Amino acid sequence: MTALYVVLIVLAVIMLIFLIPADFIIEFSYNDEGNKGSIIVKYLFLKFKILPAEERVKKEEKEMEEEEPSGKEKNTRGLINLVREVYTELKQDIFHVAGHFFRHTIRIKELNISAKFGTGDPMYTGIATGAVNAAVYNGVSFIDRHMMLDDWNVSLDADFDNACFAAGIYMKIRTRILFALKLGIMAAVLLLKIQRINRRIKKNG
Repeated sequence: MTALYVVLIVLAVIMLIFLIPADFIIEFSYNDEGNKGSIIVKYLFLKFKILPAEERVKKEEKEMEEEEPSGKEKNTRGLINLVREVYTELKQDIFHVAGHFFRHTIRIKELNISAKFGTGDPMYTGIATGAVNAAVYNGVSFIDRHMMLDDWNVSLDADFDNACFAAGIYMKIRTRILFALKLGIMAAVLLLKIQRINRRIKKNG
């Protein structure tokens, strides 16, 4: 009986870990002084900072720059063929994984968008105001219809006297380990199918 209690307790702890939500906080801002951003993960009492990461030189990029043009063209053709075949054969699978990700795996708890802009000319600033408002509000409306969005706020200020631009975005995304694990399994299956297609393309030349 004691062993049964231990097993039940372990299972309960595992399920609790899987069901405890994890938060991803994404921040980005841009102004005259430059741009900065960060991605922070919070889980229980733990806090991890993913970005900004330390800048490092990538040798792969230098090697790619030194490749022959013919090699680049060959790689490009292979990539185009792969994308075309994957889209043709796995279109429904891709949409299914993407739909599961946006509608079930993540919930946007908070979305704040702010911007201040001006062209220096009142007429062009007015035109830009209409375009920016339409783009941003339609974008937020699209997210609200197709994803789980709890709270959002948009602040767009037009400066009709000066030429300026500053923008910022804050997003808090919540998910659970169980949902992320299910999505990972679905993505792994999809990746295996893509690898099979890639091997078939290379074999057929």
